[in-house]
Amino acid sequence: MFKVGFIDDDQTIIDDYKIRLKRKGVDLYFVENCSTKQNVIDWILKNEIKCMLVDYKLTGAYDFNGTQLVAFINSELPDLPCVILSNYCESGKEENLVIENLFIDRDVLAADFDSNEFEQFINTLKQAVEVFDNRLKLHLAEYEEIKIKKEKNSITAREEERLLDLFKILRAYNEVDDLPAELLTTNATKKMSDILQSLNELIDKTK
Repeated sequence: MFKVGFIDDDQTIIDDYKIRLKRKGVDLYFVENCSTKQNVIDWILKNEIKCMLVDYKLTGAYDFNGTQLVAFINSELPDLPCVILSNYCESGKEENLVIENLFIDRDVLAADFDSNEFEQFINTLKQAVEVFDNRLKLHLAEYEEIKIKKEKNSITAREEERLLDLFKILRAYNEVDDLPAELLTTNATKKMSDILQSLNELIDKTK
């Protein structure tokens, strides 16, 4: 499924965009009830979004613009492909927060349905989703590798931190079982071990 998120400060055109993209096999989800950049991150994970379309001029409804949001998304979810839509591409590029080839003129959304321009745009979105899916597979393989180290008690503090980061992302996209993240930490494992040992000692005393 090609799940693409879209954030804009104008909600009047979203239904038309949804219909146009749906006919090309892309499911478009519009960001709602988000006031901060962290809210957007939470929304992305909750909806299992695999590519984001971000309008450059968001200031009608947000206190940040598109490039600032993408920079934040890149810091929190570095593997998530983001595309900035704008009629003011040059202004956005001058900020030097996002590389130039991630800017697309937003008029492409209104381009002729059967035009090469619109088809190219759709292909770009689909490829972005496929790239994200492939990155998830790599993360899953890395997660399993580090998890084995943890089971053998040969994990480093840095690897344990990485294990938690990977778990949170993979869990959001239903790639791993929904286990409490704190149970992946060494401290939690030690606590569980201590509890089990105490129980065993108590059982021995009652025999």
